[in-house]
Amino acid sequence: MLASMRNPELLPAICAAIAVEIAHLRWVLLTQWTCRSCTEAHLHCECKPGWVRYLL
Repeated sequence: MLASMRNPELLPAICAAIAVEIAHLRWVLLTQWTCRSCTEAHLHCECKPGWVRYLL
C-alpha cells in the first residue's frame, strides 16, 4: 500500500538530497581536480590563500 506524500513532507527530503549532492561535488573538486599552477590535487595544493582553501 503506497501512501501519498504532501508538499511539506517532500521539502526536507529535497533539501537533504541537495545537501548531499553539494558535499559530493565538493569531494570531487578536492580530490579529482588539479590546480593549474602547481598540478597538485586541490586537497594538497599550497599555492592558494587560506580563505580559498577554507571555502573548498
